[in-house]
Amino acid sequence: MLHSYSDLKTFAIRTEDGRTGRVDDFYFDDSTWKVRYLVVHSGFFMTGRQSLVGADLLKAPDVSEQEFPVALTEEQLKSAVPPESDAPVSKQTGGTVKAEDIPLWPTFLIGASDPYSPALAMDQLGLDPLGKGGRSSEKRGDPHLRSMAEVSGYTVAASDGEFGSVIDFLIDPDGWQLQYLVIDTGNWLPGRQVVVTTGWITEIDLTEGNIRVGVKQQAIEDAPRLRDVEELKRSSLQEAMERYGAIGYWPV
Repeated sequence: MLHSYSDLKTFAIRTEDGRTGRVDDFYFDDSTWKVRYLVVHSGFFMTGRQSLVGADLLKAPDVSEQEFPVALTEEQLKSAVPPESDAPVSKQTGGTVKAEDIPLWPTFLIGASDPYSPALAMDQLGLDPLGKGGRSSEKRGDPHLRSMAEVSGYTVAASDGEFGSVIDFLIDPDGWQLQYLVIDTGNWLPGRQVVVTTGWITEIDLTEGNIRVGVKQQAIEDAPRLRDVEELKRSSLQEAMERYGAIGYWPV
């Protein structure tokens, strides 16, 4: 069963002992096309905080309840590291992660198998936690880590010209595989919404803001329409409005 990123962004987070926060973003690996982290926003809209939750702690989304269960307590979620601890390419300064950019982290990284201390975090990043030298003062961030929120809106560059833009992603929670991108084929006016397999993608270009695919425009035009994807499990906007009153507001 597939879930769309645009649907999941309206879901509340269900911890093991309560309901708190909401889905904010997903970070994925553009070499394996797997979700690596869920980014959770908790607290109020302007004054809340973001936390990274490793994919191994994610459970299948509950469409009927408009919830995204995670294998954590509320306290553990509050103790999770912020997104800056493993930033996607679009948020890496000059492709590097520097010591002064590392925040004061809580005592463990959500999704890690062992306790995660600030000193251990700095060591794994190749930084000197005491600032005494002897190790590299900076280390490049992961060049394959991408943000769905940031990639949304990228133009699609086919082998024979630019063609439409990315408007959504389809994710299989069984293994958290990113299966398809949803493309609006219109350039100036809305066109057809089609799905293209990630297997067609040859490069995500941050500088140009586009996704390059190794097929011609006609192949994209002929791709299956979003509405014809039988395994897609859509949430009901009307049901969510009736249940919670307004999309985007969740108990904290």
